[in-house]
Amino acid sequence: MPPPDGLLTPLAPAEELLVRAASRTVNGEFSFDVVLQTDPAAPLSNLSLTFPGFTTAVAPVALPDGGFRLRGRLTHAGFHALAVSAEHAGRRITGRDYFLAAESAPVRAEHEAGYYVFLGCGDYPIITGRETHPLAAWTLAQWKALVEWMGAHGMNRLWTLVNGYTLAYPSRLYPQLRDRHARNVHDNFLRELIDHGHAHGVQTYLMFATDGHARDFSRANPEAARLNAEGQPCHHFGLALEHPLTRRYIFDILDEVLELYPNADGVAVHPTESDPDRFNPESLAAYRDATGRDLRLDPLQVRRAWHNRAFACFLREFGARCHRHNPALDLVMANCWWQDEHVETYRAELPSQWRVAVWHYAWKEKSATRWPIYRWTEMFGPARILYVPTSQSYLYPTDPALVMDRHIGTDRLVSTAAALGVRNTVYFAGWDIATEAARQLDALLVRHPTGGPVRALYEDYFAARTAALSHSS
Repeated sequence: MPPPDGLLTPLAPAEELLVRAASRTVNGEFSFDVVLQTDPAAPLSNLSLTFPGFTTAVAPVALPDGGFRLRGRLTHAGFHALAVSAEHAGRRITGRDYFLAAESAPVRAEHEAGYYVFLGCGDYPIITGRETHPLAAWTLAQWKALVEWMGAHGMNRLWTLVNGYTLAYPSRLYPQLRDRHARNVHDNFLRELIDHGHAHGVQTYLMFATDGHARDFSRANPEAARLNAEGQPCHHFGLALEHPLTRRYIFDILDEVLELYPNADGVAVHPTESDPDRFNPESLAAYRDATGRDLRLDPLQVRRAWHNRAFACFLREFGARCHRHNPALDLVMANCWWQDEHVETYRAELPSQWRVAVWHYAWKEKSATRWPIYRWTEMFGPARILYVPTSQSYLYPTDPALVMDRHIGTDRLVSTAAALGVRNTVYFAGWDIATEAARQLDALLVRHPTGGPVRALYEDYFAARTAALSHSS
């Protein structure tokens, strides 16, 4: 589920002050320098530092070659943002940066935390115009190294997309749909990877795109492609859920995958990202059978309510089929935009073993609001909700202003979920895995969100951090 276009538009001017340190990940006492970004040797004066959680017993030291050096320590593990200002050439200039205070020893996961990745192309081609991506070519050794790192850093979930535009496993029933770039198609290592994950405390969930993102199948079977009111195929390669070919395809894939990987721990379902409205003959007939009315004549909201009930009923059948393979499988539905106004339908229709993974990327938002996670949590309870905030590697920007907006914004998102009692978090990595420092940041944000009143985090993030850390001391 890619974020909307323009998410990486600069949100603030470039930082004028630069924070220099040996490492952003610290243990105990450390030091850092504050210098002018464009001229590190330039003199600075009247330094002001806002750094919640940072303590020091010594005053900043002016460096002979420009700037200041500060020494101290961070009192709490986690992500720590700072704001700094100083005078230069008669004007006040500012900067922001961050440090990570790591735990002194490997940690056990207290909550579900991890990454959702693509074994094949997923919907990567529509995002970039390229057919494949780095993760599709990863070897078993690379995946094993990742789950070993995750297990050592308190991250215990790996979600893997097994279908989508292509099939990322060696399908026997649909060999023409196999992803020719996916290493798992050629080596079929996923079963071994799942066992390796178990040895390191990491559970693997198999993600299925159901009636959406079915590019190659819909091209081979155009009669199953979802049609809009004008009779044209919809965006995102959606399928008509009522068409018999669609249902056979979905359940064939489910059966094949669960037979290939019986050691999987859970199944996650990705609803279509297309508009759920569909006007295929099979859908029109199903609607008339259920309501006695013509789908084409009813208002949008009436149609949308029926589409949501139809998908919820489909999931009951899908979940029962999963449990015929393995009664212990955990079941998760990821929400999509067209479901968020129909939470009550899913609460009424989904069996109690189903949980919901709620997506929200918008770290750029500058004010608190009642995002969909509020509605889903109120209706299902926090124990049945997982959160999917931003995390794609291409959303780890390099512009200093964007870096800080991304990291502070993600803390706000995770803290919003935590304030609602939702502590299970799966980051969408998709087609690339970020650097170790970025993964460390993700792991620390899950374990140590700022928390506190959500609105305060948007009104004055640094003041909210100071209050939260003071309260936890």
